[in-house]
Amino acid sequence: MLMPLEYHFPSNTVSAKRLDALLASGYFRTGNYLMRTRVLYFNEQILNTLHIRILLEEHSFSKSMRKLLRKNSERFTWHIQPYKITPEKELLYKKHRIRFKGNSSPNLTAYLFDNYNKNVFNTFEINLYDNGRLVGFSFFDVGLTSMASIIGIFDQAYEKYSLGIYTMLLEIEYAKSLQLKYYYPGYVAHEPSQFNYKLRLAEKFDYYDWYTRRWTSFEKRNNRPKVNDFLSEKMNVAKEWLNELKIPFTELFYPFFYMGSMYPKSDCVKGVHHLLLHNFEMEGLFYMIEFHPEKMELLLVGATVHKYQFEEEVTASDAFEDNKWKRVLLYLHPQIPVRSSYELYAGYVFLQELFRQHLQGIASGARIIP
Repeated sequence: MLMPLEYHFPSNTVSAKRLDALLASGYFRTGNYLMRTRVLYFNEQILNTLHIRILLEEHSFSKSMRKLLRKNSERFTWHIQPYKITPEKELLYKKHRIRFKGNSSPNLTAYLFDNYNKNVFNTFEINLYDNGRLVGFSFFDVGLTSMASIIGIFDQAYEKYSLGIYTMLLEIEYAKSLQLKYYYPGYVAHEPSQFNYKLRLAEKFDYYDWYTRRWTSFEKRNNRPKVNDFLSEKMNVAKEWLNELKIPFTELFYPFFYMGSMYPKSDCVKGVHHLLLHNFEMEGLFYMIEFHPEKMELLLVGATVHKYQFEEEVTASDAFEDNKWKRVLLYLHPQIPVRSSYELYAGYVFLQELFRQHLQGIASGARIIP
């Protein structure tokens, strides 16, 4: 299974031992739940993400990081304590969040707890002070053998001091003092991105290999195909079959693929890329090919646009534009596996007949397609 994202929603408090196990299986915390993200759509770009960790007994700071620690330690004071959200921290978060591109939580409480006002993790904080004034802080979770960095916030007037990196360096030092084994900074991307600043923290990392489900040296990350490349290669096979059969289609990217991960038992479509088949002209009804990341096979599927109560119908122009879906899609039946051009053609003919019967049914007041 290569779902673009996977979610884990704890039903109760996450013990230190359980946190270690979840982190070791590639999850990271966001809000009051955990995620594994393999493909991320961020700032109109598809990123292939890698979850990383540092083996603390082998870690040493680079010359530049030692210099940053030394310089900032001369100016700032800091202390560590169990987390505590205060109006002062909320104000800093509000000012800091303008740096976050894309969607961001409106306040620190919402970011940490998803508005449930209950923390199920063992969370601590580092507070940074300049002459007694709070200028930055970070939150992190502690397990039996692991520490996971959650978020770092700082006053924008102190940007030149790299306080975001500095608090992570302090977290690493604290993790070493506790004789922990691993430090988890979150994820980075194969592509250049704003997440890759974390690679400054160490000279050696391990990353979680999605194919073997094992941690391995970050230097070997290019030995495996990027997940989005893997998904695209599967779709290329289907494109060759469609071209061979002279079946017209349109390539579409589906930015709402995360909905299929967040609600795995729902009818939300899960694929990242789609080949929309032509010759099925009915408002809000689409037939397409996708590589299903949970079933790990190409499927010929029907889909409809999720409609809101105030909408009477959805036109094609409302559903997609510029090779990208604009709306959330829901599966319709049937879902037909296609393993060859022959199976694809047979499925296509079957759907044409089903579609014809459906149109006849509409004319007579019956309904064929669920």
